[in-house]
Amino acid sequence: MPGIEKNGVKCMAKTKEAGIAQVNRVALIYITIIDLFMIFGYFNDFKQGNISFMFMLIVEVVLFGTLIADFVTRKLMPQQFKYISLFGYMLMYALVVFGAKNDMVYVIVFPVTVVYILYYDYKLVKCMAFVFGGINLLDVVYVIAILRQMHSGAAINSTTLLLQAAAVVVYVLVLCSTTKISNQNNEEKLSSVKAEQEKSETLLREVLSVVATVKKNSAKAGEFMNTLDANVESTANALSDISAGNNSNTESIGQQTLMTSKIQEMIQETKNISDQMISLSEDSAKAVAEGQNAAKHLHEQSEKTKAANEQVVSSVEGLIENARKVAEITQQISNISEQTNLLSLNASIESARAGEAGRGFAVVADEIRKLADETRSLTEDIQGIVAELTSNADTAKKTVDNVIEVSNEERILIDNARNQFGEIGDHMSGLSSIVGKIYQQIDEILTSNDAIVDSITHISSVSEEVAASATEAVRLGDDCTENAKRAKELMEALIDTVKIIDRYTENTDGE
Repeated sequence: MPGIEKNGVKCMAKTKEAGIAQVNRVALIYITIIDLFMIFGYFNDFKQGNISFMFMLIVEVVLFGTLIADFVTRKLMPQQFKYISLFGYMLMYALVVFGAKNDMVYVIVFPVTVVYILYYDYKLVKCMAFVFGGINLLDVVYVIAILRQMHSGAAINSTTLLLQAAAVVVYVLVLCSTTKISNQNNEEKLSSVKAEQEKSETLLREVLSVVATVKKNSAKAGEFMNTLDANVESTANALSDISAGNNSNTESIGQQTLMTSKIQEMIQETKNISDQMISLSEDSAKAVAEGQNAAKHLHEQSEKTKAANEQVVSSVEGLIENARKVAEITQQISNISEQTNLLSLNASIESARAGEAGRGFAVVADEIRKLADETRSLTEDIQGIVAELTSNADTAKKTVDNVIEVSNEERILIDNARNQFGEIGDHMSGLSSIVGKIYQQIDEILTSNDAIVDSITHISSVSEEVAASATEAVRLGDDCTENAKRAKELMEALIDTVKIIDRYTENTDGE
């Protein structure tokens, strides 16, 4: 990555600058120490009369000038310090070597020049070796050819001159070879370090690339987990609502089942009463026939007929009361059917909100709605039958009332008994036909009610299954919510880990 490469270059540059600054400081310290010794030494030589004032002044000015130039250069131009300081030192060395009164002054070449090896500049060392070696060789020639004596005034000592030339020449040769070998070793090490650095940078680039991808995918996964968490929570809430609605529906179905059982019992009781009415109608017909055949027994039969008619009236009134109860129960069934239809509609709405998870329940809700419609239709049929039954019962009651009136008149109008018995026979035949129809309709009502009971039982069973499924779905929804929260926590931990590496990359880019 560009940031990593740029940071590596900056680090190398800073390391190089720090190394140069350190070498400059060491070189300046040695140069300052030597210059101070020479300043005080030449001033002392002047006081002792060993050198002239002019020579002392020239040396002091050169020493102070080069020393000041070295301090200024190190502060303002640290990269040029090695060249300027070395030039000043060469100038000072040449001056003191050629003008010295000491035969061993040449040794001051050794302490400072060693420091310049630390710059690892082979050209600079070669130049330094050439200059200092040349100065010493020229000094030897100057002593032999011009002075014809040693700087101290003694006779020429070939050993001393040879030692000076050999020591300096060997020293500068060793200095050059050492610098060259050191530079070669350093270049090899730098190449190895550079290769390792490139490998590290390549590895770091790949790691940061993977981290960037992980960061990007982690952010997206975090968003997906937040969305999934919200969806799972909404689904769990919807399933809870559906489960609560289904429980209410199950309770309503249970109440409807109970009422339907009561209706079935009432219908069965009405059927039994109808059986009794048929039996009474047959008895009445026989009584009329016997009355026609035996008019002389009319009074006795009239009493019996009166009693029988009173019983019929009582039965018909019971039938009318039962029909009214059936009508009330049928109205309750209709209300329950409407409530079931509303519950089915609510369940359909809740299943639509639940989406794919509520589709199965939507089918159940639709079946419940159909059964509710069938129940309403059958209830309407029952209401029609009950209305007709009530009408027929009223007619039967009126007929029986007429029979009673006839029976009462029979006592007064005994002579018209045969004609009245004929009319009574006709009325009883019609009553028998009506009661037969009532019996048939009640039988049909009983069959339909059995079907309603079976349907409600089936609905109850399905509702229980739906309730169990909804409960399981709610549990699974809670598990999904918990797993989503755990996954969200893991993703947040992963994102926090990536942010740690982000801080590293930000630091490398900012440096």
